[in-house]
Amino acid sequence: MKNVLAAAILSFCLANAAGQAKVLTSDPLTGVPLIPATVLFKNVGNEPDKLPDGQVCKSKMQGNLYLLSNVMNPASALKMDAAAAWYAAHLSGYKKVAGYEGSRSQIAFYNSDKTIVVILTGQLGAKGENADAFSVAYERYQPGLSEKTISSLTQGKIACN
Repeated sequence: MKNVLAAAILSFCLANAAGQAKVLTSDPLTGVPLIPATVLFKNVGNEPDKLPDGQVCKSKMQGNLYLLSNVMNPASALKMDAAAAWYAAHLSGYKKVAGYEGSRSQIAFYNSDKTIVVILTGQLGAKGENADAFSVAYERYQPGLSEKTISSLTQGKIACN
């Protein structure tokens, strides 16, 4: 009887915890707003996957990654143009660059001191295709990158100056 009661309590606690998943409205690393499409399933939340700390040229990089593609629910797909429009509307003062690498379109938004870069990556598709959005990375660089380096991030060949 104790085992049945313990199992019932555990099930209730797990169900309750799942129903209270934290939904972030901004990225905890950068403070930049999160597109609502980072919530892939109801009641699951949208905690980021931390990218490994690294170095790009002479800048230290930290980042978080969020999936935007829900393979379990293709009807909820978000197109790259729509995702880019959302960021353009929510990132006042940010500049935008776009590129294509590895059969994926990439669009980067960056702030004036070039320390925050938000990179949208599309699903596999032809160059110029408005593919479904796959992921978005929020990255912090110290010191900031050059515009040339940021542009190169969307093309798969890092250019340091």
